[in-house]
Amino acid sequence: VARLLKVLKLRPRRTIRAVLFTNEENGLRGANAYRDAHKAEVANHLLAIESDSGVFRPTGFGLAAGAPPQARADLREIARLLAGIRADRIDADGGGADIGPLMREGVIGASLDVDGPYFNYHHTRADTVDKVDPQELAACVAAMAVMAYVVADMPPRLR
Repeated sequence: VARLLKVLKLRPRRTIRAVLFTNEENGLRGANAYRDAHKAEVANHLLAIESDSGVFRPTGFGLAAGAPPQARADLREIARLLAGIRADRIDADGGGADIGPLMREGVIGASLDVDGPYFNYHHTRADTVDKVDPQELAACVAAMAVMAYVVADMPPRLR
């Protein structure tokens, strides 16, 4: 996503930060370390999006149940931009383990929703890169890029 935005020379009003967490299954150490290292700037985080369901055809985003109504309305409007790839749903629940520590600090949480048999592969020997469909990967990147860019470039803060 970051590379795509750079190639397109898109510079939003606000910073987009990509974070690769580690150690989710062993106590969320990466997520907790990120939160702790950036505690002073957590108030500047507008939205945390987790992608942890594999790379299959994106269907939209799940938005955490506690998200403010205006944020839900804003994300529904943004998601309309993804109708062409059928990734325009905003589901009632979203988030994820790795963004949980940020969400507990008040950051709005969302997740990329995909349609695929993730748990046929998850933590098995079959979980290998040859299962990734390049078109589905590109659609996931597009969905994340659109959501991240528009949220970061909105004149008012997502609230």
